Amino acid sequence: MGKERGSVAPLMALLVVAVGALCLGLGRLGGTANAKAKAQTAADAAALAGAAEGEDAAREYAAVNGAQVLAIDTDGADVQVTVRLRGVEARARATGRRRLGGALDQAAGAVGLTPAMQAAVTRAEQRLGEAVPITSGWRSFSDQERLWEHRGSNPYPVAEPGTSMHERGRAIDVPTAFVARLLTVAREVGLCHPYPDTDPVHFELCA
Repeated sequence: MGKERGSVAPLMALLVVAVGALCLGLGRLGGTANAKAKAQTAADAAALAGAAEGEDAAREYAAVNGAQVLAIDTDGADVQVTVRLRGVEARARATGRRRLGGALDQAAGAVGLTPAMQAAVTRAEQRLGEAVPITSGWRSFSDQERLWEHRGSNPYPVAEPGTSMHERGRAIDVPTAFVARLLTVAREVGLCHPYPDTDPVHFELCA
């Protein structure tokens, strides 16, 4: 009986060590996945900002999310941004808006907007005499879900999937520097500014 107890003790010790190593490995895997997700969120935000406002905006949005821009590659209206966050690199691409024959281009944020929303943006552009830069327009449910999952790294509030006006094509976000400019014509063109304090970059079609 004593010999049996003596042989069980080393086995138990080995089991404890194995379980501990497994837990440590799972913890590291979870931390790596989280780091990759945060780095990708930062890259996405930087690419969208870069496509709408240029390299300085890309670097600013990356910094807001705690990331460092490693490279910005521009090819016409396409912008690709590579960032590093906590040792993890991520890459994202976005397409900037262009003017084609004086009409609202369907690139980037303009894609998926309702005809009424597009008309409101066009009216704003006509009154301002310049294009309205859209950093975020229509979003699919999966797009909104991804933003919701990483809302902690977003400088502005994120609506739950299924509830955002962006998913309905009735909302746009613009660069912070453009908010005051758009506000000068927003009401007359049918754009409301519902969250001036918590989400100042957000405009949506007035009901």
